[in-house]
Amino acid sequence: MAYNKTEKVLEKQALRRKRIIKAAKEILLEKEEIGKVSVRSIAKRAGIATGTFYLYFADKESLLDMIVKEIYEELLDKIKEARSTYTNNFDKLQASMEVCIRLFLKEKYLAKILLEQFPQLNSTLNTKYADIEADLIRLTKIDLDELIEEGAIPQQDTQVTATAFVGTFRQVILSWVGKGEPEDLELAYQTLMEYNMRGIGRK
Repeated sequence: MAYNKTEKVLEKQALRRKRIIKAAKEILLEKEEIGKVSVRSIAKRAGIATGTFYLYFADKESLLDMIVKEIYEELLDKIKEARSTYTNNFDKLQASMEVCIRLFLKEKYLAKILLEQFPQLNSTLNTKYADIEADLIRLTKIDLDELIEEGAIPQQDTQVTATAFVGTFRQVILSWVGKGEPEDLELAYQTLMEYNMRGIGRK
């Protein structure tokens, strides 16, 4: 009986934790600035007392930190899965960017947290955001270096190109999240990809 009771308690705690995370994501999408999101508003949306929040997270920043970790793990898993189906480096590069676009447009609060709001937060979260962007640039640079070795694109500073490549996607996705998606999303995506492919010197 004690074992069953423990299981039920753990299940209840897990569900409550999920409610807190879900509430935070909803509010993050609604608020213009993350700084205006409070523990009290998250707790109220989750249907718990403010004090109960602190049984699960030390503060708002630790909750955001956890959300970002989950986002990044999901993003990397999806990128790896998409890339595994290709051998051509152009296709791998395109697959990586397509995963980013589709994930951010599906879960718009993700784009708001990662692309727009995180640089405005405390130094710890700002560093985490920088690490995520740096990893995306690093993955892009690997593809570019291999394409140069194959003679598929001209010689260039691949660090600069990779930074510009990722930065272009960042700005366009932000625009779509803030101002609304284009009417023909597929055409817009293809246009963006072709623009970046021309930028890297695809022959």
